[in-house]
Amino acid sequence: MLLALIICALLTSIVSGVAGMAGGVLLLSAMTFFLDIKSIVPIHGVVQMVSNSSRCWYLRQNVRLDLFWPYLFGAPLGFVIAYFILENISDSHYLYLLISLLIFWALFKPKRLPEIRLKSYQWSILGVVAGLQSALIGATGPLLAVFFLRTDLTKEEIVATKAMQQLTTHFLKIPLFLSLSFRYQDHIYLIIGMALSTILGSFLGVKILKRVNEKNFQLIFRSLLFIAALRMLYKFLEVINV
Repeated sequence: MLLALIICALLTSIVSGVAGMAGGVLLLSAMTFFLDIKSIVPIHGVVQMVSNSSRCWYLRQNVRLDLFWPYLFGAPLGFVIAYFILENISDSHYLYLLISLLIFWALFKPKRLPEIRLKSYQWSILGVVAGLQSALIGATGPLLAVFFLRTDLTKEEIVATKAMQQLTTHFLKIPLFLSLSFRYQDHIYLIIGMALSTILGSFLGVKILKRVNEKNFQLIFRSLLFIAALRMLYKFLEVINV
């Protein structure tokens, strides 16, 4: 199990380094084969925190701080809300439906409609929503990706800034799940092994990213976003037993 998850973490980190998304969702899916459901989101959060941190470092010159700082102010509030929801566990599966519909709209909206370009305060609102989603269902990549479908950002800026935002939400998971009595120390070797492998994966992924042209990057980005939307829709239908 340990070796399999370390390899999965390496490969999915390469995917995220190249495309800026999908790696976290793929890793989350792989972890369901090896870990109990209550351990997946806390462990996934630490591993992805390291993965996104390394990606931010390798692309540190490309982080758009004007998109990051407002997001940073909103994310903690999302986790405060999530804390009370998790204490009285409720159905969070409707988040899958809402996010998948948002993705489909962003991908297939008429071309005459303008791109989604959030204002500063709107990035803070997105931070709240992403913080809430991250705590409840794990990966925030597909949600955030919708707001990076913009022609004014380079591929490096998309990957770097999105990684910085996801780093924030994954970091905030640690105190949240500690307050809910999750024992990270019981999984320490798994966490260290997976986290270290993501650093190598990010390095390799960023190397590949720099060789990919903008047109191909956008094709990859949109294709993976579409697949993520289908997966979320499937998860929703699975939960409601359709």
